[in-house]
Amino acid sequence: MTEKKTIRRSFYISDFEEEQEFLSSQHNAGWRLTDTRGKKYLFEKCDKEAAIYQIDFNPKEQRKSEYVQLFTDFGWEFVAEKDGRFYFSKPALQCSEEKIFSDRETKLAMCRKIIKRKLVQLIPLTVISVIISCVLALNMFLYSFFPLGIIFIVSLIWLGGLILTLYSTKYLSGFFKLKKIIENMD
Repeated sequence: MTEKKTIRRSFYISDFEEEQEFLSSQHNAGWRLTDTRGKKYLFEKCDKEAAIYQIDFNPKEQRKSEYVQLFTDFGWEFVAEKDGRFYFSKPALQCSEEKIFSDRETKLAMCRKIIKRKLVQLIPLTVISVIISCVLALNMFLYSFFPLGIIFIVSLIWLGGLILTLYSTKYLSGFFKLKKIIENMD
């Protein structure tokens, strides 16, 4: 039976380059990625060899089988898929190009796909957060007397709005990181 290990690590989608380096270093140390679930990376023991891991982002624009076949035709092994991120690997000796995105246009297209998806998720979070904050502020000023239970419920709702706001700042930091990657390609 092969030895297995799980590493809990959190990478934001804009950290795909750091995530690729992490996976490659694990493989070089003798641990091959088998699956990823949430923040958990599942590895199994393998021979120590230099391997390249690449992540591509495909938000269901193509069927999965056709999409994976495109990369396997170029010698990449499909490893796992999580949240529209597809993980591929290849022994370093077989790589003439270490990256799936060997040219500026394909890397730019991937970054734009990520930004588009994240902005679509960020807009509702921001709108909900602003609406909740406005409603709470108006209620606080319009009514001088609140029963204690209502104040508690309103406080919970406000806390939810605050959490949404803080969560949306993570999206914005990822957006700016991707924008910087795009600018560095020029």
